[in-house]
Amino acid sequence: MQQHLMRRKRICEQHLQTLGGITSALGEKDSYTRAHGHRVALYAVRLARRLGLPAEDIRNIGIGGWFHDVGKLALSDHILTNREAHLSGELRQEVRCHPLIGAALLKHIDFLGPAVDFVLFHHERKDGSGYPFGLKDGEIPPGAKIVSIADCFDAVTTDRPYQKGQSIASAFKILRDGCRRCFCEAYVEVFIEEIEENGIIRNTGPASLLVDQLVRSAAGYPDM
Repeated sequence: MQQHLMRRKRICEQHLQTLGGITSALGEKDSYTRAHGHRVALYAVRLARRLGLPAEDIRNIGIGGWFHDVGKLALSDHILTNREAHLSGELRQEVRCHPLIGAALLKHIDFLGPAVDFVLFHHERKDGSGYPFGLKDGEIPPGAKIVSIADCFDAVTTDRPYQKGQSIASAFKILRDGCRRCFCEAYVEVFIEEIEENGIIRNTGPASLLVDQLVRSAAGYPDM
């Protein structure tokens, strides 16, 4: 038993090093995307906790939020540094591949489990208009729905190369309007309650350590 645990720990350390290398590479390619991933993880965890989900589900959702855009490692630098609000059709198709690429990068790390699906499906929408598969409401895992809300909120409220961040009120309106075809309305309202009570994330700073704790706990290390 002891040998098995030691072997498991070595494998987990190797996987953690792999994940650390992936996030470092992403940060070197696009610092915004890495910081965005940290914030999305933290927002997703806050929503999952407020919904009363089990600890294991919260961890998986946090990990899915952290790595939701990791597939952008494979995108051209022109996309990541683009300062235009609208991309060409060819570049849009390239962007739509990032959930597939991200899931492929992560699928062999066994302890990530459902978190890989949250990466794969975070751009699916309840009316079937999302990508990469056009899934509809009941086909989308709840964790992916949570990550998509956190992703949208952070994208709207932070500065990007092609747009200035909008107000919290504007982000709330976008989320509520999106309930018609994109987001789970019940989750959106709970998320808005959470932000109204506890505020937005101004920076990731030491708070980003939570993400490392999420991964370690999912890998079989002591709970947070």
